[in-house]
Formats: sequence, structure tokens, C-alpha cells
Amino acid sequence: MKYTARKFSQKSYNENDEYAKNKISKYLIERGHKIIQDKENYNHDLITKKNGVMFYFEFEVKRNYSFTKKEDYRFDSVSFLGRKVRLHNIKPYYYMILCYETDSVVFCHSTEIFKNEYKETLKLNKYNRKGNDEMYRVPINKCNFFKL
Repeated sequence: MKYTARKFSQKSYNENDEYAKNKISKYLIERGHKIIQDKENYNHDLITKKNGVMFYFEFEVKRNYSFTKKEDYRFDSVSFLGRKVRLHNIKPYYYMILCYETDSVVFCHSTEIFKNEYKETLKLNKYNRKGNDEMYRVPINKCNFFKL
């Protein structure tokens, strides 16, 4: 099946990439992470090191549906983009979704996300994405939340 909704959106990238990277990087630095790589290389958005351990991250920004914690999240599962599985195959990472309105984050590790039991094919009809796409819908109790 062809996933037509995966077409790269420069507008979405311009609106969200640096925004999320800057906000979450600041949060991680305050918690002892050292930035190793944050320049665009079309792989992981950010690589850090803390206490001798490397951490890999991928970011996404969600707008127009606010959340601050698990209890006020609107859904029973969190949807993660299927196309990001290629990054997991390079190096497992933390997939973080930043709420634009509240500066809250929901996240999960890619080893938990990319399981066949969570995979779904969806028909999208959004302003910047139309057509079929593969998503991984992870139960909310497998995800973590924090506020920046």
C-alpha cells in the first residue's frame, strides 16, 4: 500500500522543527544533558549525552488540541508516525510530542512504539496531509508526560 500522506511538508517543518528542538533542548540541558548533535542531518533531531550515556530524540509538535498530563489527554492512545520507524532502525530513540499550547510533552521510547500490535493504516484528510499513512497507536499507559 502506498502511503501518500508521507509527502514532506516544508511549511510544517519550518513552523515546528526548530521550535521543538529549542524548547526541548533547553529542558534537557537543565537536567544535565550535553548536546552532541542538533544540526539537521535528516536522521534523529537531537543526540545528547548524560552520565556517559548517549540519548537519541525525535520531536513532533501538535497544535490545536491541548494537553498537560495523562489525565487530560483526549485519547486512549498516542499516535506516532510510522515513517519514523526508519530512525528506530538506525538507533532506538525517545519520540517526543510537544503540545504547542501548553509546553507539555508526551513521549515514549521507540522500542515500545514500533510493535506490530500498535500498527494501523489510516486515511488522513488534514490541511497538510492527505491520503493513507501508517501510524502506531500506543496505549496511553505506555507513554509518559511532563511539562517543560
